[in-house]
This record gives sequence, C-alpha cells and structure tokens, in this order.
Amino acid sequence: MIDTKILEKIGVFDGLSSPELQVLAKIITIKKYRKGEVLFEQGDQRRSFFIVLSGKVHIYRVFENEVQTLAFLGKDNFAVESALTGPKLKHQHNGEVMEEGDLIEIRGKDFIKLAEDYPQIVSKVYANVIANLDLRLHHANNKLMTIFTTSKVASTYEDLDHLTDLVLTTILQIIKANRAAFVLFHPDEDRIQIYDARGYENNQFMKNLKIGLKDDPILGLVYKSKREVVVTKEMYRKQKSLRAPYSVETMLAAPLIMGERVIGAIFLGEKDKGRDFSYNNQILLNIIALQIVMPIALAEKSEEAPKRK
Repeated sequence: MIDTKILEKIGVFDGLSSPELQVLAKIITIKKYRKGEVLFEQGDQRRSFFIVLSGKVHIYRVFENEVQTLAFLGKDNFAVESALTGPKLKHQHNGEVMEEGDLIEIRGKDFIKLAEDYPQIVSKVYANVIANLDLRLHHANNKLMTIFTTSKVASTYEDLDHLTDLVLTTILQIIKANRAAFVLFHPDEDRIQIYDARGYENNQFMKNLKIGLKDDPILGLVYKSKREVVVTKEMYRKQKSLRAPYSVETMLAAPLIMGERVIGAIFLGEKDKGRDFSYNNQILLNIIALQIVMPIALAEKSEEAPKRK
C-alpha cells in the first residue's frame, strides 16, 4: 500500500486524518510515466483521476488537424476530475506526458464505491477538488461558486433544501438569467421532479408539477443524452415541440451525473436582456454541475424519499 506520508503533502487530500488517508490509499496507485506516453485520448472513457507528483503533462485537443494546447500540468496539478463522478463519460481532450514523472491515479468507479462506506472521506476530497477548481478559474469574468469551498460543502451537503437554495441563488448571480430550477430524475416512476425553482410567477406551483420523463423535450433530453441542452430564441420560435410547462424562449440545462446515473439537472431560463445563452455559459454551468453533484448525491441519499411526492 502507498505510504500515506506522500499523500499528506498533496493539496487534494488536505484535512484527511491519518486513518482516513490509510483508507483512501487502498484505491490509489502511483505509476511512473515516460515522455510521450498517452494518459487518455479524446473519445476514451474518463476512467481515472490523475494528480501529478513529478514531471509535466500536456492537455490538448486536435481541431482541423491542428493541435490546440489547453494546459500544461506540473507538480500537484490534477486532471480528469469528472472521473470521480462520471467515469463512463468520454474525454473531449487528450493527455500526454511531456516530461517523465510519477502520477497518482484514482479510478472513478473505486472512488464512487468508496462513497458508499466512507462518505465523509469522499466529501473532503471532493470539496478540495472544488476549491482548487475555483482558484484555477478565478481569472474568469464570472465569480465561481465560492460557497463550495471545503467548509461549506462539509456543512451543507446533508441538507438538500439548504444546498439547492444556495445552488440556485448563486447560479443566478453568476450566469445572469431570470429563472432557474433544480431538478431530480426518477426514471423508475417516469417522473421529473422540480425540487426547487426561482423566478416563476408561482414557484410552489412549479415544484408541484407532474412532468413525464421520457417525452419531455428539454429535461427529458438532458436525461437521455447525458449532455447539456441549449435552446435559442430562433429554435424556440420554430419548434413547437420545445414547449413545456417550465419553457421560456431561451433555455440552458446541464445534467448532474453520478457514476452511470443522471440524478438530476440544473435548468436556467430567460437570459438577461433577451440574449441567448453563450458557449461560455454552457461551460460554466457544466463546471458548476460537476462541483455540486457529489454533495447533492450524498444529501439526496441521506434524505431518501421524504421529499418526493
């Protein structure tokens, strides 16, 4: 088993006790990679989360036969954080070792399994990942989800009402929209549950709506495709099939993916000043969805069925 003294020096594992590190070490491997070795390729499943102990990793994509560099990762940087919640999603980029070094690897399916027996360990690790993402993206025009630092996630994830309230309130401050909803999916009942809503004339009415999952044109599509769905004003006006009880002219929805399951979605409607949701809005909402899916899943699990109607 890996020496936990190595793990103590890594930021993603801050706040873990010695016994917790010993548990986590059971699902961690360290491997030496040579220059030129491929970690992952576009189209592969995102099976593993990587942390660079030494060396350098090149993250890039190929567009029209041209290599576009997205990042160079050095010591303590990490990649493929989405593997921790959705290990069967596919890579959109490539990762290649530029300088020989050692990398930590955690398989996503092992991390998800660990959450069943040690949710507090998983929550601490995930909160550190979130805090790091927040710092990494701090230069962006939008102020990213500062409520999801380690202390906030640890203190709120058991209360789904509180957490969804924080999520929607904060998202509406970050991505300027007039309406928002937090959605849970119940495929066994073919039902979409609007758990919380903002900006509608009657938010409580929205939360009491009965919406079928299979045939819903927006949220149902998010569930089936496991991808974000964007509706522009032009699309909405031309396609009557996009009408739903919650619909407005401009819409953006992103899935919450945990393992193989789409447990829910974040929905935004009516972009400010009548504009369409931008590509940057899509990227940001997907990042937020990634940040909150673990605490949401743990909170839903702790409540089980009492909120479902």
